Amino acid sequence: MIDLNKERVAFEEAYLSVGGKQRELEFEGGEYTNSKSQLGWDLWQIKAKVQEVALPETRAVTLTCAELKDAFDFGAPDGEKDQFQMDTEMTIKWLVDGYDGAGFYCWYADLPEEGCIKLGQSELRA
Repeated sequence: MIDLNKERVAFEEAYLSVGGKQRELEFEGGEYTNSKSQLGWDLWQIKAKVQEVALPETRAVTLTCAELKDAFDFGAPDGEKDQFQMDTEMTIKWLVDGYDGAGFYCWYADLPEEGCIKLGQSELRA
């Protein structure tokens, strides 16, 4: 969520830093009285909204130890003795329309075309 008050302060600082005049920053009724300032403010808000959308969303994933073991066994079937397999990066993602129903699926990060497994209880094996 964008804090418009903070954005307005940042906009005004930037506006003044590029030669804008303080008198052009008169703010009344939610708008700047100067058309040049208002245009700048409108563009500033658009930029802020685009940046907010562009930021990647960070999410936590909660998995059972059994699901983690499924992913480990898929990526490193020979266990800890094979360092190459231990260095393998795996991708885990929630898929609503996975081949075995909704759930977390795991695949090789660099070879997604090689297939995937559903972690945890499978609807096909249940």
